[in-house]
Amino acid sequence: MDCGGEVGAGFLVSEREVLTCAHVVRERHTGADVTVTFPHARPLGGVAARVVAHGGWGGGDLDTGDVAVLELERTVSLAPVEFAAPGDGYGDPPRRLLVYGFPARFDEGVLAEYRATATQRISDEWVQLEPWTGHGRPIAPGFSGAAAVLADTGRAVGMVTSADRGGPARGGRMLPVAVLARYWARLTELIPTRGFGRADKETLRRLVTAAGADGPECVPDRLYAESVDPVGGPPLPPGGFPALWDVVWYLLSEVDDPAAPARFADRLADFVSDPEVRYGLRRWAARGGPPPPAAPPTAPVTPPAPTAYPPPPHPAVPAPSGGAYRERPSGGVPGERPAPAWSPIVVELERSGSGGGQYLAQVSAYRDGHRRVVGARTLAKRALPRYVAERVDEAFHELPHGAPVLIAFVVPRALLNEPVDRWPRGAGDPSPLGCLYPLVVLDRERRRQGGRRHELLRKWERLDARERAELYRVECGSAEDQGRLTVRLWEDGQMMGFTAPPTSPRMKRLFAAGLNGSVPVLLWPRTGCDGRHGDGEPCAGREFLDELTAYVARLPPAELPSHIRALRSVVYLSDDPGSHWARDLTLLWEDPRCFPEPPGHAASPVG
Repeated sequence: MDCGGEVGAGFLVSEREVLTCAHVVRERHTGADVTVTFPHARPLGGVAARVVAHGGWGGGDLDTGDVAVLELERTVSLAPVEFAAPGDGYGDPPRRLLVYGFPARFDEGVLAEYRATATQRISDEWVQLEPWTGHGRPIAPGFSGAAAVLADTGRAVGMVTSADRGGPARGGRMLPVAVLARYWARLTELIPTRGFGRADKETLRRLVTAAGADGPECVPDRLYAESVDPVGGPPLPPGGFPALWDVVWYLLSEVDDPAAPARFADRLADFVSDPEVRYGLRRWAARGGPPPPAAPPTAPVTPPAPTAYPPPPHPAVPAPSGGAYRERPSGGVPGERPAPAWSPIVVELERSGSGGGQYLAQVSAYRDGHRRVVGARTLAKRALPRYVAERVDEAFHELPHGAPVLIAFVVPRALLNEPVDRWPRGAGDPSPLGCLYPLVVLDRERRRQGGRRHELLRKWERLDARERAELYRVECGSAEDQGRLTVRLWEDGQMMGFTAPPTSPRMKRLFAAGLNGSVPVLLWPRTGCDGRHGDGEPCAGREFLDELTAYVARLPPAELPSHIRALRSVVYLSDDPGSHWARDLTLLWEDPRCFPEPPGHAASPVG
């Protein structure tokens, strides 16, 4: 390697690319040509080259990034070096390393033997080298840029960068392969890493480059923390990570957890606006590394069977029976209804601890009782519908083909009256989600309470044996005591209907009684009547409750999500949706058998 009188070494990493030290080609800034010669292929002569990548070396002996990549003006028919895995250059006893350098008066080059003093790096950059024997050749000018290769395999473990100075020093320093790859991302594809081949890493590198991710949460250090085991995983290295790819390479080369890169890709996808790149990252995460062991489902979930949603019923007539159910095998208990077979997509919304009206939104798909988080972001309330629509659409990739889908919004009590069934299906599709898929809401607080969950399971066991359930009516101006109503509903409360939403203090208390009494199904209008008036006075709330009572009279509670979806479609397609009694109908429906135990959030609600 010759550049303006500076002589050094280098090594071929592809048919046209050479790796060397940046200080070997420092004179290129003065206009000096870079010429590469190959001692064992003299007929090739000197080959001109240009610098195409640089590690950012500042020019000083202690400056980091002393790496340069040269592109030859033509390809050469020589075999490039093969790389060893990041930890292969060390051992006990030490591994013998060979270095081919070009000190003064040795134009043909010389071979020297060295070993790594220790695995510990100097300034997290260099590994100390010392001669293999006490009388071995010292590292000298002309060795810079040479590959340090294992004597038994010929695979490179690093690149010599400098000689020790002063006294009887005979050793020097090298950049190990794990550090070299920090300065040239393509090198990661050539260095073996456990569980990931060259094609895997090339695909991930292209996806990360194309990601264009942004947002206050999409910072390299935070994504690293969310990719490693929060309990036993390695801490953030000093100084953190300047870029996303630095996180990837650290996870591949330094972290002993083959699932960590997949978690990184999956989390990064959540910040990518390009749907093709986002989908590519999720597919890479699914195939690129072994997923963490899945916990066994805590509640039996019947495997889903492809089932068509029921046709829209007449708005004033109970819908026909039939829903997301598998036929019961012969020998079942007479009169007992089959267990539900939904494939749920769960949307969890929770106020973020960061303030400013921010919400943590998390979308998960459940398959065979196991959760697959599709996305988790902290967003302003106005951004929730679009984000949820995009992630719900992606969640379908995780469900069995043809499975009956149930979209469940798990929200704080203050958001139960939010018109989530009217949220659009997507940016280019204003169709309401609740008209296309069965959609229900769940109270986040109740879902996390073990006693309520236990009682809900008991009630559903009873409801399975019934063709219909009794609707408990909460009339306008009802003055029932919350505690007494809870006890009354605890024993056999099956379904509740309200004349108004749970927004006034009185309705909030009565609504809480239904939740605390473990009533599985609650229905209400988003607008209605909550006042006191005479029996003969017209009342929108009472009219709603009368229509609702007639509608659900012959419907099994377990099938309500399908029928309410069909009813919403009828209302949406009618000539005058605003006058229909079910125009603002909300369904809270909770069958614990359809959902595994409530998990924690994949991301902190403070963000």
